[in-house]
Amino acid sequence: MRMYFRGKSVVRLLSCWFVLSVTLIIGGTSAANAAENEVTGAAKAGKTVDSATPAIGKPKFDFGLSAGFSVISLRDTHFGLGQLDVTYFPKDISRTELYLAPRANMVWEIPESGTLYGGLRGVGSFTNGDGDSWGLTAGEHYYYEKNAPPALVGESMQHIDIDSAYLGWKSGKEISLLDQDGLDISFGRQNFQLGDGMVLIDGNDEANQHKGIYWLDPRQAWKLTGLVRIKKEPYNIELFSLLTDKDAYSDLIAGGNFELVDKKLGKVGISYFNIVDSDLASRDGMSVYGLHARGNPVPSLPILELGGEIDLQKNSSPDLEAYAYFLEAKLFIPFLPWYPTIGYRYSSFSGDKNSTDKNEGWDYLHNGSTSSGFGYWYQGIVVGTYETRLTNLNTHFVNLTIVPPIKGSWAKILYYDHRFADKSTAKIDGSEVSSNRFATEWDVVLGFSPTKKVDYMLIYGDATPGQGGKDRYSFPAPASSSNKNASLLQFTVMVHF
Repeated sequence: MRMYFRGKSVVRLLSCWFVLSVTLIIGGTSAANAAENEVTGAAKAGKTVDSATPAIGKPKFDFGLSAGFSVISLRDTHFGLGQLDVTYFPKDISRTELYLAPRANMVWEIPESGTLYGGLRGVGSFTNGDGDSWGLTAGEHYYYEKNAPPALVGESMQHIDIDSAYLGWKSGKEISLLDQDGLDISFGRQNFQLGDGMVLIDGNDEANQHKGIYWLDPRQAWKLTGLVRIKKEPYNIELFSLLTDKDAYSDLIAGGNFELVDKKLGKVGISYFNIVDSDLASRDGMSVYGLHARGNPVPSLPILELGGEIDLQKNSSPDLEAYAYFLEAKLFIPFLPWYPTIGYRYSSFSGDKNSTDKNEGWDYLHNGSTSSGFGYWYQGIVVGTYETRLTNLNTHFVNLTIVPPIKGSWAKILYYDHRFADKSTAKIDGSEVSSNRFATEWDVVLGFSPTKKVDYMLIYGDATPGQGGKDRYSFPAPASSSNKNASLLQFTVMVHF
């Protein structure tokens, strides 16, 4: 029954967007043909063409390429327990990731008919080595055992597919009640972010043996979208339908977002969405209510940026009530040497309680990498990337960004204090730990961007387990094997043309 409902919903969605797109294209083509006939007829009759006649535009194409390369070494993963979900428990693991992503974009301004636009982007990815700490992306590598020759394990993973392919239409100045391009309708495989991306940003799960890429995360487009955006200053409205790929449980999501925007002070928004259908039973029928804000709300102090978000998850079957929120402040100090930006954020993601029949554990859904950079929403280069996701977690996050007097250079220093929201279910087998203190972490990122098209990054992270972090991995191994600092060293190159 659920499969029938999902298929029916998707067919309806596709049918609606197909009819709409054909109508827009035919309408735009008809207007263009009419203008062309008028010009041609006037020329044949030897008449002067009225200068007010709209010129027939042609589609404009833009081509580009992005690429990423990363070499990663992780020592004492899971605080010394070792890599999980493999036939052995190597403590020190390393891997190489690489991707190439060519793209093509189109913009076609049609006189008195708005603008058609579209995009196509492919991704080819490659992973070699031990993989991540959970063994989700282990590729071809050598396993070294004492008093034994190296053994070749696994296969090199590579995957080529289409990440995004979409079409859209913007209204231009054709709807007087709205701002310029105040109506924007699009559909297909494309990116979409709700608020700060804490809940919805990534519709493509790559951390698996099929796609085999973990950190670089080049694929984020949703498998199928239908988006309607309406703008009339100071209001923004987004109506969205989203479908994830099968690796993210084929979640079918429908919802909306309403924002009040001030160009100087920032924005505040309220959102709601429902997971209409999912392969994961706990998500099927889930409703999510959200409130988010970001901006510079103090006119006398424009160098201060504030942000925050709160979301509630509810589902009746199974019984689920969970919450997540964050509060953040950033201060840019341009009159000090090296132009520092200092930030602090507190975030909380509820954990399930053993004492109730209800599930209070926050489902992190489809968060991922954002344009805000490190710390959003993988909290910690070691802990947030390799030890846990956003659930049953309270985190204090302090960060400093500086720009040294070397052209193109920049640096970030990040500090995290992670604590379990509920220690009764914090162990990896779902049982209790003795303390809510999970781990503390220091990260340093040294960056060099000689041009806007190239970024080099040297990354180091070191995480120290608290008593709760040591207890977390005492199953299936003794606690004494998970009491070491976990550290990471990484070199990454990103290219954008």
